[in-house]
Amino acid sequence: RHQLGCKEAVVSTQSTGDWRWFAGALAVPPTVMLIICFFLIPESPRWELSKGNEKEALVLLEKVAEANNVSMPDKCQLYEDVDVQAGFSVIIKNPLLVRCGLINMFGWFMTSLVYYVLTFSASSLAGDIYVNAAILGAAEIPGRIAAFLVMMFLGRKTAFIAALGFASVCTFVSIWDNDDSRKVMYCFGKALSAALWAVIYLYSSEMYPTKIRNLGSGLGSAWARVAALIAPFVGEWLKKDQVTPYILVGVSAIVSCATFFFVPETTGKDLPQTIAEFEKLFQDPAKVDQAKDDKQDTAI
Repeated sequence: RHQLGCKEAVVSTQSTGDWRWFAGALAVPPTVMLIICFFLIPESPRWELSKGNEKEALVLLEKVAEANNVSMPDKCQLYEDVDVQAGFSVIIKNPLLVRCGLINMFGWFMTSLVYYVLTFSASSLAGDIYVNAAILGAAEIPGRIAAFLVMMFLGRKTAFIAALGFASVCTFVSIWDNDDSRKVMYCFGKALSAALWAVIYLYSSEMYPTKIRNLGSGLGSAWARVAALIAPFVGEWLKKDQVTPYILVGVSAIVSCATFFFVPETTGKDLPQTIAEFEKLFQDPAKVDQAKDDKQDTAI
């Protein structure tokens, strides 16, 4: 939807010639939908339970069970584990959480920076700026599809490292002073950066324990916005220097790729609910299975 919206925005802006009115018109439908969703979308059972609304939480769970064609237990009681801590202090006290937090923030930052630098670079291409922007927007569609397939068969970690690694190659090749080659690299780079967005949202949220999942993902998303603020200045820099900015972005992307070798894969694993379950993500799966077998043998 985002990519189709980009193409529609380009075509409409080109036809009207006044992007301000069009930007204002684009803000109306999301605002209306936001108001409607506020009244239609229910709160989560976990939030209701945290507020002491056990009956409301049970009603929501019954609706979820009905939608999935399963039945709730006859005597179902809900409780909240009050011993589970949450907040920023939990992250800074745990070395593994600190590692994941820093790597994720860097990954979010580079995802955003690569995406917007390539977007702003379209203005330097020969030809109609609107056509170039539409082509680059369309290039994101196969990137999203490829991200879904790679995540499904090879995992989130592999998908992110591969996409960011190849995106860094695109930035290096863009140094070559040839308009045709740059168009090709920008298209590949936009497809890869779109794939990065698809992966990082899912990957980072699956990595954190439940109580700090929003905080961890939010910290990463905040650094993506910092990169979005920096990207226009990099775009202006590219008008004067077509080499140094690409090298800096490309090298930074490679460094970010290397750091993701130090975080766990989350594909096929249960979402961690506690810090202990989060720490198990870093353990060797073979050792975890062996420990389970040893425990079962001892019980027998």
